[in-house]
Amino acid sequence: MNIIMMMLFMTILNSFHSCTLNSYLNLEMVEFTLHQLFVACLSQVMKKSKAMGIHIINEVMEHIMTETLYGDSLRLQQVLVDFLLICINFMPTGGQVVVAASLTKDQLGKSVHLANLEISITHDGVGVPETLLNQMFRRDRQESEEGISLLISRKLLKRMNGDVQYLREAGKSSFILIVELAAS
Repeated sequence: MNIIMMMLFMTILNSFHSCTLNSYLNLEMVEFTLHQLFVACLSQVMKKSKAMGIHIINEVMEHIMTETLYGDSLRLQQVLVDFLLICINFMPTGGQVVVAASLTKDQLGKSVHLANLEISITHDGVGVPETLLNQMFRRDRQESEEGISLLISRKLLKRMNGDVQYLREAGKSSFILIVELAAS
């Protein structure tokens, strides 16, 4: 990024930090399925993953993929793409990313359910550097492009009554995304 663009980006970021997403962001409420969401996400990361020889494996069960959900699918897509790209960037060539999901529904009314969606994105390798994770959780004031994107994605998840966790295991790591949606 050139210096002028970086200065503009930092100015926008500072104003972003000083306000809350709640006061400036209205979430959309549209009907979608996880199948539609994942197709859109994978189309955005496929070129990079293929170039690095990384396989993306979908382990989401069919009945979850076809469940009708209501929420801000575009912002959820933005968040998923961001976490997928971070995983791809910090894993060895030839590795794999596994996407899995679980969905639980609580009855709210006669035909409305609260859907708690948990998506795990597991990737090979040593994982995302601790400095980026610290930026995502605001434990580190140092800012990088990737750290800022993780921070914004986390804020979007929180705006959707969700959050993110990062787990490390031997040889693999996972982002666990949790979001609250409506379902029929």
